[in-house]
Amino acid sequence: MLRDGRRRAAGRVPTVEAVRILIAVLAFVAGLLPAPALAAPNDFRVVSGTLLHPAALGSGAAVAVLKSDEGTVYYADLRAVSGVPTLERGAAVTVVGFEGPRPDQLAAQVMYPTDLAPAPPDAPSARSRRIDGRIESLAGPTVVVRATDGSKVTFLLRGVRTKTRGLLQRGDLVTVFGRSDETEFVVTGIFQRQD
Repeated sequence: MLRDGRRRAAGRVPTVEAVRILIAVLAFVAGLLPAPALAAPNDFRVVSGTLLHPAALGSGAAVAVLKSDEGTVYYADLRAVSGVPTLERGAAVTVVGFEGPRPDQLAAQVMYPTDLAPAPPDAPSARSRRIDGRIESLAGPTVVVRATDGSKVTFLLRGVRTKTRGLLQRGDLVTVFGRSDETEFVVTGIFQRQD
């Protein structure tokens, strides 16, 4: 026993160096463990998967349930989507939007089928497209984007909210989703990106 009544611990007392080595080994092992993907409400999300519900999706649908390619089931709020595509259960689909209050909820902005079958030769082309580029000019509802392949594409922002249009500026890096009809390209979604 020691003078103040404490007992001496059996064995050696670890040194500061030994404790540091132990902490370094534990930190290294923790770094090897897989970490979950961190996302929060309002984080930008692009989810591709298979439509589970409803059996027939169309313009009046407010909600869709899809199973992602990774196996997660998502509930997509479609109220902000202009031009919900007509799809049957089991169709491959991509939803672009923002994470909702829960990780399995999406506030969809754009929804499009990922495996469009070729249209008959006499059918009008209404296929959804994605174009990445930089805004060269803005004039009212018309925007000109220099695509990453160097081509210039002119869009009509009819399907985009006025508030969103007001946020766009010349030089912005954007991703544009839309459809071509016989005379023009109509935007269904536009996202600003960081350089």
